[in-house]
Amino acid sequence: MKRNEFEKDLEIDVSQLDVAAGMQAETFFKWAELSVAAKKEVDASKFRLDTLQAQLASRARTDPESFGIQKVTEAAIDVAVRTSAVYLEAYEVWLEAKAESALLDKAVEALEQKKAMIEKLIVLHGQQYFAGPSVPRDLVSAWETVKGKRAESVMKKTKIRTRG
Repeated sequence: MKRNEFEKDLEIDVSQLDVAAGMQAETFFKWAELSVAAKKEVDASKFRLDTLQAQLASRARTDPESFGIQKVTEAAIDVAVRTSAVYLEAYEVWLEAKAESALLDKAVEALEQKKAMIEKLIVLHGQQYFAGPSVPRDLVSAWETVKGKRAESVMKKTKIRTRG
């Protein structure tokens, strides 16, 4: 799985909820498709592992000495097959495929959570949760207006006092 790509696809830009909602289906499908491909690889690697196990068991029955088997029993053949380097390598490939598939399953689940989160954010946006004041207050102009009114008031009072 490409972690950086997934992390990018998982992000939600709250300032572009319409874009996030519009892209969600495409993003989800991309990762769901990768998950399906990973499951197919798990099945294929399991089939290769089972086939290899059968081939090794057959060879162990025909040539037990090459597997280090002294007494040919099903248990001895099974142990010899499962401890052979070729089998262990194929088993590792199968385990890696299973891990990748499980991780992609979780990625798909995370994208389902992203969808739910986008829906919740859209509801919050509709309730004006993110809304600020409709017209930002210009503090400089407001302060100048207050100072001007004070100056006029002082001038009027000063004129009244000087006349009297």
